[in-house]
Formats: sequence, structure tokens, C-alpha cells
Amino acid sequence: MTYHFFDYKHNITGFQSDLFSVPHLVFIGLVFLFSFLTIWLFRNADRQKIGKWLKVQAVFTAVLEVVKISWESYYDITTGQGFNAAGLLPIYTCSLLIYMLPLAAWGKGKLRDCALAFLTTIGMLFGAIGVIYCNGLNFYPFWTFGAFYSLYFHMSMFLTGVILLSSGYARPEWKNVGLSFLPISLLALIAIPVDYALNTDYMQLYSGSGVPLYEDLAARLAARGLRPIYTLIMLLTYLPLAALVVGICKAAERIPLFGRRKA
Repeated sequence: MTYHFFDYKHNITGFQSDLFSVPHLVFIGLVFLFSFLTIWLFRNADRQKIGKWLKVQAVFTAVLEVVKISWESYYDITTGQGFNAAGLLPIYTCSLLIYMLPLAAWGKGKLRDCALAFLTTIGMLFGAIGVIYCNGLNFYPFWTFGAFYSLYFHMSMFLTGVILLSSGYARPEWKNVGLSFLPISLLALIAIPVDYALNTDYMQLYSGSGVPLYEDLAARLAARGLRPIYTLIMLLTYLPLAALVVGICKAAERIPLFGRRKA
């Protein structure tokens, strides 16, 4: 098997999967090791410096997303497949990172609160899940742009939440469960019509692809003409997931390593 760093998945032949390969496992270990180091280093970080870092992160993440969409679209269009509206639109749950970072960096009031709440709950959780179960490695070898993008994007989601919480820039509060659900709901207003019109699965609100429990529930309800019930159930599952993260973070604050140092 031969491939180049920027090769597209359809051009890479003989590839099976690099998910949980040795490089991927090393990457997982390094990310979580670095997260503990981050907690220690950022416990007394200056708020202005965190604010500047958020602005840089917001710009870089948006540019990287545009590059990724352009790169993939080039291959799709030049091979006669056309723009991949069924899978390339930035309306996945993880896509909220692109929209929440600018609000966290430049936003005010409730908008900023919602952005920080998402980044330190659902965003951080899905980032950690994406680092561990990086679906991109089922399509791209580890040492390629496609894999790099997916791994970096989810690592960024996870570590952004860690930095915001460990620095005290954002605090784990129960009200964040509801606040984090607002951007989820707004994105769902776009994702649901697209899913039902194109039979796609943005935000896993149509068929729960990739999660056996969700897939089975969606298939059973769809067979009875009740797919919208599945969509509602899946949407509401974000609330307990956000509550789980807040609960863990509040419990961790009682541990000296995770609590902020006193001035």
C-alpha cells in the first residue's frame, strides 16, 4: 500500500483501519497525559492570556475546516461525484466547536455563557470520545491529512474544555447543562431538516450511525413510522451527557490536583 499525506480516501487502496493501531494508542496516551499536565500548568493562568488563546484557536479552527472542506470537495467534484452534501456540511455536533470558539473569544453575555458551557461539557466529552474512537482512522492511515484533521480537531475540543476549566476561565455549574443544550438545539434546527430530506445522519438524529444502541432504536422506531420519536430521544440524550460532565468536574474540584491554587 502506497499513499501520500494529502491522498483522498478513495485513492488509498488496500487499507483496512488504523483505529487502535500502535500510533493511535500512543497518541491517545499522549493526549490524556498532556491533559493532566495542562490541568497543573493552567491552574493560575491569566484570563487575558486565555482570551487571546481562544481568539487564535477560533481563527485557526475555522481556517482548518475551510481547508478540509475544500480539499475533500476538490476530490469529490473532480472525480464526478459532486459536492458531498450528505456528509461534508459542518452541522455535526462536533462542528459546534467552529461556532462556539468565536463566541467564547469575542461574545458577550448569554451568547458567551452558552459557548463556554458547551465547550466545557458536550464539547469536551465528544472531544475525548473522538480522540479514543477516531472514526477518521477507518478511512485514512494515521500519517495522512485526513487522519491528522480528525485527530487534531477532537484533541482540540477536549483540551479546550480542560484549559477553560483548569484555568478557572469557566466553572462547572449545573446551569451549564441547560446553557450547553441551547447551541445543540439551534444546530438541530438545521440538521434535522437536512437529515430527513437527504437521509443523512448529522448529529446522529436520523439513524444513530456508529452507535449500536442508537442504530437499533432508530431502526425499530422507523419501521413503525416513528422515526421522529427517535430524533427527539437522541436530542434529549445530550442533557444527561452534559450533566455527567458537570458532575465529574465538580467532584474533581475537591481533589487538590484539580482545584485551583489559592492566591
